[in-house]
Amino acid sequence: MKKSSPTKTTNNGVEILIFLIPLILGIFAACFVPRPAIGIIQIRDEIDTKMSIRVIKEIEYARSHPEIKAVVLIIDSPGGTINDTELIYLELLKLRETKPVVAMVEGLSASGSFYLSMGTDYVVSNPSARIGNVGVIGTLPSSPMVLEETISTGPYKLFGNQRENYTRYIELIKESFYQVVALGRGEHLKLSKQEILRGELYPASEAVKAGLIDEVAPQSSAVEKAARMAHIAHYKTIEISAAVAKENSSESSETSSAESSFFLLDENGISTGYPRESGIYLLYIPDYGSEIP
Repeated sequence: MKKSSPTKTTNNGVEILIFLIPLILGIFAACFVPRPAIGIIQIRDEIDTKMSIRVIKEIEYARSHPEIKAVVLIIDSPGGTINDTELIYLELLKLRETKPVVAMVEGLSASGSFYLSMGTDYVVSNPSARIGNVGVIGTLPSSPMVLEETISTGPYKLFGNQRENYTRYIELIKESFYQVVALGRGEHLKLSKQEILRGELYPASEAVKAGLIDEVAPQSSAVEKAARMAHIAHYKTIEISAAVAKENSSESSETSSAESSFFLLDENGISTGYPRESGIYLLYIPDYGSEIP
């Protein structure tokens, strides 16, 4: 019986070690490398100061954590204040400089929340969602008056503007909104400026034809699109709100069940859909033709 050569056995052992050592080192290193993730940010209520503070924190978290390779922005909102909408929009543009952002419309993307979707790379929508309502609403200031117990140094000190100037300001914001839509949709946009500024809400299927969104599909498709844009596989999804809360566990957390102070409530404590405070808004108000409370 022929015996194997000690040298040959030794060589086989070395070859096995050469194969195993990199494999073991790779597995060991993988244990310390975070799995790539798609971050989820939710916008499901009116856009006000409380929401803008939360969402901007979540955008900053996504931007500063390298394991988050892309973000899906879930939208179901009637819009809200101009200032808070613009603050979130600008942060989304900054996030897009380094990571893809996909919007997923789950029910309503109207006015201010549609404005936010223009700050993303791709827009997906549920079939039953409604999209659009481009435009501005506002409450004219009171006519100048003299208040017996109030001293002011000018006729518009208490109100800020003449009523005519206020109207021009609303027109300026409307024009700015259109420019955001034109920039966000680019060559995909099929509607004229006049059509866009009518303030219509479109069902998702019509919104695709009009170029206001890119695709009608489920949320899973939005996540998959974000992963493809980020060139990643074997990823996980994380709710960024939970991650931020965990990171800042020592701070008092907000609860979604807290009563909103944004809308007027009727005698039964039900939201009327109208802002509590007068002002200028990027907001969709259902049944606008009915009497304002």
